[in-house]
Amino acid sequence: MPPYAAELETWWLGSGYEAIKHLLTGDINDLSPQQCGFAQHLQTRLLAFDNDRTIQAQIRKTWPTIRAARGIDYDANTRKYAKCIASNIFRKPKDGGMDLNHVMDGLGYVDAMEVRRLRLLEATRNAIEIGMPSEADAQLIEELDLTATSNFKHVHAGFRSCILIEELKKDVNTRKDIPQFMALLNALVPSTVSLEDKDDTDPTPYSSGLRDSIRFSIFEHLMSEDPFSSKRQEIIEVKLCCWCDVPGYPQARDALVRYSEEFKKLENVCLRVMNELERRAVADASYPAMSADSSMLSGAETSYNSSLFANSLQDDSAVHTSNTSIDNPRFAPTSPTSPWVPLAFHPLLRGMPGRELSPASTDGAALAQDLSAPPVLSYPDNFSKTEFFQHPFARKLEMSFAEQAALGLLLPKEVDSRDF
Repeated sequence: MPPYAAELETWWLGSGYEAIKHLLTGDINDLSPQQCGFAQHLQTRLLAFDNDRTIQAQIRKTWPTIRAARGIDYDANTRKYAKCIASNIFRKPKDGGMDLNHVMDGLGYVDAMEVRRLRLLEATRNAIEIGMPSEADAQLIEELDLTATSNFKHVHAGFRSCILIEELKKDVNTRKDIPQFMALLNALVPSTVSLEDKDDTDPTPYSSGLRDSIRFSIFEHLMSEDPFSSKRQEIIEVKLCCWCDVPGYPQARDALVRYSEEFKKLENVCLRVMNELERRAVADASYPAMSADSSMLSGAETSYNSSLFANSLQDDSAVHTSNTSIDNPRFAPTSPTSPWVPLAFHPLLRGMPGRELSPASTDGAALAQDLSAPPVLSYPDNFSKTEFFQHPFARKLEMSFAEQAALGLLLPKEVDSRDF
């Protein structure tokens, strides 16, 4: 997560304060604000300040320490604070407007919400590339992202500009000094965003051109004559709201309310889509679908052979099969009319006990895992014999035993091989 506005302001008022004072008190070549080259000279100086790699390196090195010292986790509960900031910090104009004492924390919660939304959206899009969600869900995600991004642009630029304008309107006893105001500008509209790593996300929604326009308009205003006069304040409001197309506070707050609702909807849709794709992937891995062209085994190739059940039926309640025909398909007789059954076990047979082997078994070949032994070593009354339960209604169906086994109508039962 990149540094929040409150953390940047702390750095600029501490370690970066001397750099700000040098920017504001530098040589202006005896130019007055009324001369033509004044604005160009200020722009050149501001660009040099914004592109100072030494300052950028110091910010990247020290801002994590500032975050740890402040101990505020803006990303703790985004849904909870989404409602809180709209009710207590960015209040309705009739209820008092912005709470300037906590407005920097409010911006931190909003930025954390946007970073979470961008990361969740990226994870969902990566999942969509692998899976195949419904077309309605994919279209809904894109529409919610489009409207949320548009509203966040108004929130991000609108609140920051309103904070700067409100600070300029304060009286001489409560307003900030010019260096402190410049520190506030660097925190609200930084020239560059320091990212922790390549996977970090920058929540800034507008272009670098708009960012530079806002920074230069404020910097030129601070360097002009009497920047705190009412006339100059009207001029800077026109530059920000009209020239830079920044919304006012009522429009920004309405955008915040809409953005919060769209954030919740998008979060619910993204989590639902990813859960569905995950469940589908798990189901596909557990029970791989077999197409019509997939290879199937006939009665001579599958371990559960139709002749296996047809030759081993004892009575209407239990079916007994020989041991070697289960494990070794070469002992099972082939039948051209045997139905084709899939390779995988039927889901109803998962976890059911199968044939057991024990030292008391008389099937010495099976106990020794000697599959090449002739079937004469398998006796009809050994303890390794597998018995099957037949569904009562299956007796009335005109189905072979292999078909009943494939549908789960024949279930193996455990034989107690240690009842001496």
